[in-house]
Amino acid sequence: MKKLLGLLVILSTAAFSRELTLESAIDLALENGKTIKTSELSKENANLNVKRAFKTALPKVTYNGKYEKAEHTTRNMIIGDTIESKFKSGYTQTIGIYQPLFQGGAITGGIIGAKASKNIADIFFLAEKRDVRMNIISLYSSIINFEKDLTVLESSKKELQARYNKQSEQLNLRLLTKADLLKTEYSILDLESQITGTRTNLEVAKKDLKLKLMIPANEVLTLKEFQVPENLTSGIDFDKDLSQALTNSLSSRLATNKVNYAEAEKIVARSSLLPQVEAFGTYGTSKESHHFDNSFDNAEWRGGVAIKWDVFEFGSGIDQYNVAKNSEEIETINKDLSSDNIKLSVTRDYKELIRLQQLRDSRSKALEAARENFAIDTERYNTGLISTVDFLLSESQYRQAGVEYNAAILNYYVAFEKYRSSLI
Repeated sequence: MKKLLGLLVILSTAAFSRELTLESAIDLALENGKTIKTSELSKENANLNVKRAFKTALPKVTYNGKYEKAEHTTRNMIIGDTIESKFKSGYTQTIGIYQPLFQGGAITGGIIGAKASKNIADIFFLAEKRDVRMNIISLYSSIINFEKDLTVLESSKKELQARYNKQSEQLNLRLLTKADLLKTEYSILDLESQITGTRTNLEVAKKDLKLKLMIPANEVLTLKEFQVPENLTSGIDFDKDLSQALTNSLSSRLATNKVNYAEAEKIVARSSLLPQVEAFGTYGTSKESHHFDNSFDNAEWRGGVAIKWDVFEFGSGIDQYNVAKNSEEIETINKDLSSDNIKLSVTRDYKELIRLQQLRDSRSKALEAARENFAIDTERYNTGLISTVDFLLSESQYRQAGVEYNAAILNYYVAFEKYRSSLI
């Protein structure tokens, strides 16, 4: 029975546990992310708007029908002791086909604007995927970093606890003072505080990752560590990357399409100043008779060309056109500003990547030196050549060097991915 219960516990734990790699975490985020889904819907709406814009150039069929009942032209008449009311009733109905011939550029502007909006929606969708990927890389790396820090801190605590136990025996033998023991105890308590803080950060980061990946909160999440290549900058051609970002990056394409959309708005605004012409053909009882006696018998065909032109509106159409014209100029200026921002962003991210690569190398040397120094100080402390304070300081420096080295490696990798994202 006990074996059966144990097997059930193992199976239930396995059912509610999940192991992720960085790649699988990114795939889950792109598949389940809520922001991705909203961007997909916006993209779909933009595609539908393009279809609508093209359909405005096609003929449309319209049916109009009306039934009326009204007072008769002859007034109410008194017949005997009663007043008798006279009413007339009837209907009109037509079915017609209407084909735009000239709309002053409104149809063309609408199509250009819809295409620009579609491109903008596509760009926002790709940008959202890029940002989600970068967010997961940063969050995943921070979790790995917290786990590495926890390993370093717990290992250090284990060593200090063993040292403390040995010092307690030495105190009983009067081989060291109470002050030395208290200093070690203080170091252990301080270390426990750091461990608690790291565990809290780790727990919060994992919950955040579960929310972003739509993973149930009761699942046990295990992340596989990934290897960071030694020299990520070896294949980078900065000048080529910058040139590509200025012409093909999402930010550059977004700025260009915003200008195109503003241009389309100007075309539509200008169309309100011009006449609108359409051809039409109708069939039905569109002409209302005096006695409402229309029927299918007197239905007729009609056709021709209709012209509508708002000749005078106190200049409101011109004001609308000037607003659209200014908006186009604003977007053109913003496009130039976008190029400047791209240059600044790509250059900044590249310089930061180089700095963090150098920092990683320096942290590696610092860890190596701290390890050697701690090994020497441990021997010197065991032989009574240095004080407890000096030993604890050496141990703290070695521990901190390990924590800083782990952070430097992962920050270096995140900076590399951020640089790559700035080129997309």
